[in-house]
Amino acid sequence: MFAGLLSIAGCRKTEGDAPRTILHPGAPVIVISIDTLRADRLPLYGYQGVETPHIDALASDALVFDNAYTHCPLTLPAHLSMLTGLLPQEHGVRDNIGYAFDSARHRTIPALLREAGYRSGAAVSAYVLRTATGISSDFDAYDDAISVVPGIAVGSLQRSGEQSVTIAEQWIGEQGDRPFFYFLHLFEPHAPWEPPEPFRSRYADPYDGEIAESDRIVGRFIDYLEKSGIYEKAVVILMSDHGEGLGDHGEEEHGIFLYREAIHIPLIVKLPKGELRGKRVVSPAQLIDILPTIAELTGAKLPAGLRGKSLVALAQEKSPAERRVFSETLYPRIHLGWSDLRSLAGRQYHYIDAPRPELYDLTADPAEKHDLLSTERRVAAAMRNELEEYGREITVPETIDPEEAKKLAALGYLSPARPTMASDLPDPKDRIGDIEEVKRAFSLSSEGRFDDAIRALTAILEKNPNWSDVWNRLAMTWEEVGELEKAAETYQHAIRVAPSLAPELALSLGAVLEKLGRFDEAEAHAALAMETNRPAAHQLTGQIALTRGDLPRAEREARAAAAFESHRLTGTLLLAQIHAARGELAQALAVAVALEKEIMARNGPPMQNLAFLRGDLLARMDRTREAEAAFRQEISAFPSNRQAYANLALIYFLQERTADGHRMLEEMAAASPGRRSYLLAAKTLDALGDPRGAGVWRRRAGEAR
Repeated sequence: MFAGLLSIAGCRKTEGDAPRTILHPGAPVIVISIDTLRADRLPLYGYQGVETPHIDALASDALVFDNAYTHCPLTLPAHLSMLTGLLPQEHGVRDNIGYAFDSARHRTIPALLREAGYRSGAAVSAYVLRTATGISSDFDAYDDAISVVPGIAVGSLQRSGEQSVTIAEQWIGEQGDRPFFYFLHLFEPHAPWEPPEPFRSRYADPYDGEIAESDRIVGRFIDYLEKSGIYEKAVVILMSDHGEGLGDHGEEEHGIFLYREAIHIPLIVKLPKGELRGKRVVSPAQLIDILPTIAELTGAKLPAGLRGKSLVALAQEKSPAERRVFSETLYPRIHLGWSDLRSLAGRQYHYIDAPRPELYDLTADPAEKHDLLSTERRVAAAMRNELEEYGREITVPETIDPEEAKKLAALGYLSPARPTMASDLPDPKDRIGDIEEVKRAFSLSSEGRFDDAIRALTAILEKNPNWSDVWNRLAMTWEEVGELEKAAETYQHAIRVAPSLAPELALSLGAVLEKLGRFDEAEAHAALAMETNRPAAHQLTGQIALTRGDLPRAEREARAAAAFESHRLTGTLLLAQIHAARGELAQALAVAVALEKEIMARNGPPMQNLAFLRGDLLARMDRTREAEAAFRQEISAFPSNRQAYANLALIYFLQERTADGHRMLEEMAAASPGRRSYLLAAKTLDALGDPRGAGVWRRRAGEAR
């Protein structure tokens, strides 16, 4: 209904006002997305704290949209809106995890352009845009070679934009004269902010430094396009998926709020031969306008019923368009147990639908410091009514695929659906201060102060029992101290709190159940993640099969995981472990050594358990000196790997270096204090026939918890 009203309103023009159609069939089409780039932190939008000469140069050849907005301050949903021309509730992906995109149901830019004879490629710089999400389905080539690193949050897994540009240049160079679409994704401004030199020293604010690095990378890519003769004839769109809080309303990063700093994004559209260059467009623009723009310019067939419109047509309107952009975030609801938020942003006003709604005048107050709800009631009421056209109720099973809901119900996680209104939940702006308390609790866990962390996390959950991320961290902490049954119970509770996160939480729970020997349950939980994170589900299923001794199945699952670039290294490591289990020590060692050489050649981070496996194999081959060095290498890179200390202690005890053996067990306990370490030390001494020494460690374990 709302889309239809917009279409009718948009048609009320005289014939002389109609924008001319600009066609460039066969023109190269390139979308450059700079993740987490706040519009008001660019000189292009008035900021003076950073220099971005390359983005500025591109803008001088292009249309610049002053009031462009994202539909969600999260990477995966926002990029899918760009690629589909659909809002998150329409394409179905409403968070970075727990959702998979169904390309069979929704057309994307590469699918539309394929019908016009285009090939399509992409290079992405963040794991959150991995192939397993479904985002890559319509691309002819999609490079997401970002490996999983154990212990690093999914949202922080990335590679440098420099690497992605190298991949982009190679693929584009192979296309010759064939028309192509390319999606280049850069992740530099995303936290953690660690700009390289010279920008680290040049800018006091590391976020500005990362913007400068992004600009340098964009400059390198544009220079390649110019030297290749592509730039002049290409459509080049530069955008961001969302902004960054930077503390303006109490949020340091993004995902919780819908204030302008989080949803106002840069948007630049360069047309072939610089048509319409230099024009600034004040009419509100949105990510779902990009697909209609590309379709119009190339002559591709546009799917019916889209809410967006061509940005080129928008730029040619004689007076600014009256349109409002819808945005949403379910992140506070899914992860924090707070209310979800929705908003409408127009030329002047921005209305935020929350338990306590807010209204801001973007013209007079772009920083949104003065809520006008009490003085502009008519405006607020009109925008609130307009928001109703987008739907508002969210029941838990509606956020989950029906088949996944059946699996959850079978495991006892899902109760019958009951609508929960946003007004029933805490307003994020009233609870944002709790984030600092959570950060402190998480820090206690990271510092190895597990008992203190458990007390702090439990206290937080007593105040907010729906905070799924805190339940998850509490489960991880129970796992660290060796309380695996409590860890399993806590992960299970986290799934009940946030069923839409079940696929990711189930992977952690499945790993704990595998350690407990509850293999059937572990496999059932791995299956929960098969649709949204297939490689990780195969990896876990393979590990379970290896522990059970089902080596043929373990190998099948390991190879299935390794078929995905994100899990190629971990899948290959699992294959090496399978060789070791078969007694094929030389073959296992060869795979491990080859993996280490590849990681070193790529200047990648060390891989947990790789040096440990090499040490274990060398020890079993009586190459104890080399084994000792390998275990020390593992300990240096991963001080929390208890088994590496225990194995090294065994070597020392067997060499009658008793003092060194006991010292190594003490080092293990110091690096990872807690019951789990103490019990492993006891087990190690039991294996050596030292019940007295083992008893000492068991008493320490009893005192620890």
